[in-house]
Amino acid sequence: MIKRVEINYRGIFQKNLGKKIGSDIVIIASRMGRIGFSNGRYSDSPERNGIPCKYFAFVSHDLSEEELEAECGAKLDIDQADISVVLDDTMVKGVEPWGWHGVRAINEKVQPGGTLLLSTKKTADELLQFIGRKPYQWNIATYEGDPSFGGLWVFRDDLTHERTLGAVAGIDPDIIGIEAVEDYLNYKNPKEPFRAEAARKAYDEVRATKRTVNPGEGIEWTHEIPVLPKWFEFMEGAAVPAVKRHFEMGPKGQSRNETFKRGTTKTQRPVVRFDICTKCTLCWLECPDECFDPTTDGLYDIAFEYCTGCGKCAQICPVQECIVMVDELQFADNSSPWEAYTQNRENYVEWAEKAKSKGRYIHPFVTGTGLESVQGEVVPLGGKRAAQTGKEG
Repeated sequence: MIKRVEINYRGIFQKNLGKKIGSDIVIIASRMGRIGFSNGRYSDSPERNGIPCKYFAFVSHDLSEEELEAECGAKLDIDQADISVVLDDTMVKGVEPWGWHGVRAINEKVQPGGTLLLSTKKTADELLQFIGRKPYQWNIATYEGDPSFGGLWVFRDDLTHERTLGAVAGIDPDIIGIEAVEDYLNYKNPKEPFRAEAARKAYDEVRATKRTVNPGEGIEWTHEIPVLPKWFEFMEGAAVPAVKRHFEMGPKGQSRNETFKRGTTKTQRPVVRFDICTKCTLCWLECPDECFDPTTDGLYDIAFEYCTGCGKCAQICPVQECIVMVDELQFADNSSPWEAYTQNRENYVEWAEKAKSKGRYIHPFVTGTGLESVQGEVVPLGGKRAAQTGKEG
């Protein structure tokens, strides 16, 4: 018997967190007399900031270490998962697998009877509106938590690690047991009992929130999955076709690489108040991923399929409340905001202010305290264009 756990994390930002969870699952399992093996198969080069990556943990009751490693250690990805852990709930909108092979459903590897386990403050029903449906029964469970980001390779100690271990134990004790989790955490941190307490709390949470997802629940997955060519279909030589260059005014007017859409990297997206924009061009000039498209009226649309949610546009914009970063899960698609604005300005402004009021949050300077909700100024249609005086992240 082999139990398979995949840990979905954000490249660079959650690298240490994903690795720590995977390795500790193995350590705890071995302390219980089981055999464990863990590995990570996705590199974290700087250009992969925020891109969904995976770490794996495998636990067996009856195989030797050599047999387990031989069975599980040679694949770039797993075929199925008993538990698929998601450390940032915005990944429910889809993840890019290794080597970019289309946008895949977050529950793609969850086997019949398996569980999608999410750190989130949302309910399962709220998340299922983004998750692909399956032809069989599977489970979903949640435990409370914010995306645990800290910057380049920084481990933000907000107990996500401990809570995830407790949650895994709550879903499948054949992988690790909660008492073993508590014993290990108390052994590693004898003066910090709150770590084991956090694990126990998450254990109780997932046992209460776990529910069966029936066939047909979720959404029809609309993202196209590329078909890899057979070996005999490869072109001669090593030539790679260049990106076709073009430029037109308006949405998607700039040429971009159709096989490198990095939209699944973001936990937040910019909401733009076009009516108070001064057309200074800074968002267009400073966006590192060239997501802004010039329009015929001097404004700039956003190609959300390529937006990584870095927040630089919001930082560089000189107009208070003109560009604000908000929760990605408020948006069901990547439609053009500029087109929505030009069709009905009043409705767009009302929508933008609602989005800003519901989903604006920042990471506080002090680690371990979760996210802080930020209240902004409500600006009426065509309102004032005050210079920004403070930055909110």
